[in-house]
Amino acid sequence: MVTILKEAHTEYSEEVNVEYRYRDDPDAGFAFPWKDGKVQLNPLSEKNYKWCQDHPEEVECLGVVERKSSCRVPALARCECGEKFHLNGHYYGCTQCPGCLRWYAMNGYEVTSPDQWEEDFEED
Repeated sequence: MVTILKEAHTEYSEEVNVEYRYRDDPDAGFAFPWKDGKVQLNPLSEKNYKWCQDHPEEVECLGVVERKSSCRVPALARCECGEKFHLNGHYYGCTQCPGCLRWYAMNGYEVTSPDQWEEDFEED
């Protein structure tokens, strides 16, 4: 079994932008970071922002838009061999240690190598 260094958890983020979208393609457009009541621009985004302001016939301003998102961060583990890795479960819920090539389930228990797994051909 591995040692869990950091439990799996969910991380949340919030993004606030001034958004423009193309009038002829509502799935495409521009987003400019908004902070402390003003747009935060770098040289390239400044050029795009000015273009959006100068071409209202091309793009529609959606105003300040807040987007919230979350993602699941897998547990960080240390194998008996000393290697640290995330228990991401990308292979049927299991992860291989990059150091010693042992296999672990997402809960940290060691499992047999997938080449030793039996296939279940029975229908449920």
